Amino acid sequence: MSYEHRGLVIGVKQKLLYVLPIFSYDPHKHPDIYHPKDHPDSKSNMFLLKSHEFPFISRDSVLKLNDIRTVSVNRILYQQKGRLSPDSDTYKQIEHLTLQKYFPSFYHDFEQNLQTIETLTKQLAITTTDKDAIQTENEQLKAEINSLKELLLDQQKTCRE
Repeated sequence: MSYEHRGLVIGVKQKLLYVLPIFSYDPHKHPDIYHPKDHPDSKSNMFLLKSHEFPFISRDSVLKLNDIRTVSVNRILYQQKGRLSPDSDTYKQIEHLTLQKYFPSFYHDFEQNLQTIETLTKQLAITTTDKDAIQTENEQLKAEINSLKELLLDQQKTCRE
């Protein structure tokens, strides 16, 4: 990469940036391309960035998911003002697709762990609800026991008199 190139930084570690290259989109050269709305079933390594969805690009572009590069921060000449928020659904989707392309077994384990966490979270919510119900019932039974003790004491006093 000896010339100026645009890219999307998807990771930073110390003085290294992990960058996915962005290049011009040509529908004739790239008939099979992934886009969340237009081509969601595509298994392509190319992610279509439409200019009307991303104001920081002037024309439709392609993000090459299987061509990640490590670049020193010292090689960055300037930074575009455009930004894709890491919290956005699009960024998360790009990140997931990249993980799928580069680290399929890691990604599979990661997805399995997410499902396990979701299941355990649901079980914990149920357990917490059960715990609250048990605690409420326990309080009611304690109140009932105290009421019966008072009634018993009153009866004993009445019998003595």
